[in-house]
Amino acid sequence: MNTPFFNTFLVCSGASVLASLLGLTLALLTVCFRVPLRRWMSIIVLSLILIPLYVQATAWSAGFGTQGWFRLSQVSAAISPSTAIASVVWIHGIAAVPVCFLLCALGLKSSFDTNTRQALLDFGPRYATFRFLVPKLWPWIAAGVIWCIAMTGNDMVVTNLFQVPTVTESVYQQVQFNELNSNSIAMGCSFAIAIGIVVLWLVWLLQSRLGGEKTAGEITGPSAPADFQAFELRGVQRWIGALFGWCIVSMVVLIPIANLVVKAGWIATMDKEEIRRSWSPFVLIQSIVQSRTFLNEILWSIQLSLASSALALVLGIVLTACVRTRWSSWLAIGLMACLLALPGPIINFVVIEIFDRKEPEWIVTLADRTLCGPILALQSRCLPIVFGVLWIARERFQKHHERLLQLDRGLPYLTRVWIFFKAMMNPIAIALMVAFFVAFSDLASYLLVQPPQVTTVAMRMFDLLHYGIKNRESGLALTLVLAGAIPTCLFLRHIEL
Repeated sequence: MNTPFFNTFLVCSGASVLASLLGLTLALLTVCFRVPLRRWMSIIVLSLILIPLYVQATAWSAGFGTQGWFRLSQVSAAISPSTAIASVVWIHGIAAVPVCFLLCALGLKSSFDTNTRQALLDFGPRYATFRFLVPKLWPWIAAGVIWCIAMTGNDMVVTNLFQVPTVTESVYQQVQFNELNSNSIAMGCSFAIAIGIVVLWLVWLLQSRLGGEKTAGEITGPSAPADFQAFELRGVQRWIGALFGWCIVSMVVLIPIANLVVKAGWIATMDKEEIRRSWSPFVLIQSIVQSRTFLNEILWSIQLSLASSALALVLGIVLTACVRTRWSSWLAIGLMACLLALPGPIINFVVIEIFDRKEPEWIVTLADRTLCGPILALQSRCLPIVFGVLWIARERFQKHHERLLQLDRGLPYLTRVWIFFKAMMNPIAIALMVAFFVAFSDLASYLLVQPPQVTTVAMRMFDLLHYGIKNRESGLALTLVLAGAIPTCLFLRHIEL
């Protein structure tokens, strides 16, 4: 059975199980059991949380083929349906591990109590993990699963690369050739609505805990209460746990980056009708320097990402300010979740319908000579992220400072607004940064509405991936990894996991 719906089910379920298992295991080892070098494990894994999916696909494709570490080539994988699905599951699953790890780590921080620690001391890690920790963590695990399913289901970059006919891939082909039918739209919208319903259910479960958790300083400070003191493994178990943790880190981060480093410095020369292969650090540096040949694409991507994230921030602030009652919050959260999970080709179709006009002339100008089409399409990805960050920050602020807010009611309105704005400055900065990288990474939502002569990095990498990975492409991917990892690591310095 090789139907789009069945393939979508296999890809989404496989990727979510893989990501949640690896993320949960690493969170338990670093946050709860506190294995050696846990801080480095967390930073290394989370450094890739904002890396584009097409960079992950590039990294794993760089390790395939006769010049890679794995003899299975991308073309061979695409020929076999089972191998192609397994490849898509692996790339999507590994790419989602940092998000699942972050959610599980936050869940452990907020749910680790005296009973859990006592169970760890009395019965050991295995009993406490399955009887106390996992049951308390299941909403956070479910949140990671839903995120992975939504982002896997709405994308078509990797499935197109390995020729896996999922629902989103089928819609993309139909929109591209103007053959979209109602059944495909119904399947795509049903997927988004299902994600929205599940997200509402999770928010209902977690909303009571929102704002009740301790801050990072309260949890990890020298005078931290016993409820939040983690359990450290002892003896051989401690080092076995560390080894297992580094195996996960290697699969998620070290091996993909090593693939890019090897491919970027690879040399193949002909010597007396014999191909000789070698690796040179000078070729590696040269490949990275050659990333400047993609400067035009990088500038287009930066311009598009800045405009999209700025618009999403303005809309997110307005929407968060308008959402005051419980029912309006539920409605906004459900709509944002549906929008985030909506397959990218359907977004393309909607934007095409909006700008597919010959009159008035200014609409044609907007569609053909500006980035309005891609910017509008990217709101389906950026706006839900911005709204989610701001809404959670507002709820936490109101619950943490409920009494102070009641005392401040006598202050002038502008003073109260300024106090709230100062408290929201960090969440606004985080929302803007995440929205920028989401817009920079996305391709499926605006692939078919790009104006003529506009090529972003995502589009260029998507094209090059179909022809195999060479030195220059690997150097560009390494540059994008550094560009995403450095600001993430700087931000992580202020967070204790």
